[in-house]
Amino acid sequence: MGIHLTIIMFDLPYIATHPLLAQIMKHSATLSEEADGLPPGSPARKKLDRRITELEQYRLPKPDARDLEESEPILDSSGQQIRERHSLRKRFVPKRRGRPEEFRIRTRAALEEKLAHPRATWRELAIKHGFQDRKDLERFVRRLKDVLKREGIALPTKDDYERAAAEWAQLFAPQKK
Repeated sequence: MGIHLTIIMFDLPYIATHPLLAQIMKHSATLSEEADGLPPGSPARKKLDRRITELEQYRLPKPDARDLEESEPILDSSGQQIRERHSLRKRFVPKRRGRPEEFRIRTRAALEEKLAHPRATWRELAIKHGFQDRKDLERFVRRLKDVLKREGIALPTKDDYERAAAEWAQLFAPQKK
């Protein structure tokens, strides 16, 4: 139970202090709501599903078994299920093909670090985030930037990261009496 609680408690501050991740998650949620309003199997729904799946690869790691077990229905006054409460890590499409999504998560994390600390070099970031070399990281970042551009998600600035960190710190600063 302690490990699961730690993971949940880790997600919110991480999201709040990483503006690019927050934007990706908000945009993904908007697309998911839009997709819910379309008939399953329709061409428009399939197109949205692909966009959502592509964005989800840059979010948080996949939910673990406990996250999936703790999903629960939200019922209306008549007892009918209207939604489901689940982890922020839940995927729209549970399994996807291709390279493991950890590469994309690390790519987003490296890009966020570069945006927050522009003086960091791609070589340093490649080593820190476990890429073979800076060229691999740069290629993956270009791919991420293409996805963001297609989706209309702007890259945050260094000031956005500083503001997010300051706001989070202020929320949990001890109250002066």
